[in-house]
Amino acid sequence: MKKFIAICCTVFLFSTAVFSQEQDEDDDRFAVEYRMNEPGDQFINIGLMVTFPLNFGGDFPLYREGQLSTGGAGTIGYHRFLTSWFAVGLDVSFGYNPTIGENMFTYVPFVFCFTVQPTIKKFEFPITMGIGAAVESYLNRTYFPGLTLKPEAGIFYRVTPSWSFGIKGNFMYLPQWYEDSENNDHGNFSSVVIAARYHF
Repeated sequence: MKKFIAICCTVFLFSTAVFSQEQDEDDDRFAVEYRMNEPGDQFINIGLMVTFPLNFGGDFPLYREGQLSTGGAGTIGYHRFLTSWFAVGLDVSFGYNPTIGENMFTYVPFVFCFTVQPTIKKFEFPITMGIGAAVESYLNRTYFPGLTLKPEAGIFYRVTPSWSFGIKGNFMYLPQWYEDSENNDHGNFSSVVIAARYHF
């Protein structure tokens, strides 16, 4: 009887050690890898910017001697990740630049965005190409739809899982084409953006 109990105890201890080793191996094999962004993650982007007119005369940073002076803009957008590093979305902005005659040139671009975003720890580096259309107004004249091309790059820091803050720089091309080509115009603007993003 004592031999039987000793054999049972030995078998029990041996089987426990074997199963526990297999479980440890399984745990190692299925280790979870954390990524800051996953497919299906979304964010809302809001920003305020200073906008410089690049080809209307005048000198950096205020361009007061040119046809357009330095202005400003606000932007809001919605974006969704299709992979952990690629997102698509839509940005809407409202911008203005004072003119030499103390009037205002205003524009409202609607831009579809395609973003590649590498990350290093809590830092995110969005690189975006945007294409869309804009409503452009000056005095009593409105131009629509105006082509909008907008490449952009920035750096963000993920403060919490829900919020990141950063700075971006962009270039915006706003051409105006008319039947009489002598009236065509090509607006080149550059902006520095302070932005916040809400992730969900």
